[in-house]
Amino acid sequence: MSGLLQELQALNGQRLRSGTAWSVSEVFQHCAQSIRGSMDGYPQHYSSLFKHTAGSAALAVFRAAGSMRHNLTEGLPGMVAADPALEQEVALQMLLVALQDFMAYSAELAPHFAYGELDKTAYAAAHELHIRNHLQQIFPA
Repeated sequence: MSGLLQELQALNGQRLRSGTAWSVSEVFQHCAQSIRGSMDGYPQHYSSLFKHTAGSAALAVFRAAGSMRHNLTEGLPGMVAADPALEQEVALQMLLVALQDFMAYSAELAPHFAYGELDKTAYAAAHELHIRNHLQQIFPA
């Protein structure tokens, strides 16, 4: 995750655009929310059946492939929608702080809303794959 952190830090001060309906700020806020959810808990979860079947299988496939593909403009269940008016730099700082907090976090992690119980290694992989999937649609302005 330290490599991802460095890549994100390198985006400081850059003019960026998003290839999706979400602004770059909304993408960064969404990624920060996802990381925060792993530490603070997610407000809504998919069913236990989903988490133990499709959810865990999807994460296993993503990890084996080394990449994730998901709907890049779908918010996290029950989370407040990202603020499109928030400045990109502020949202990037939110993401950087969330990532650093996760890296330093040593308490018990909350169950993932779709994948269920994850250890720190699995959560780190899920977060990195998730963020990298979103970064595929972030371009220089």
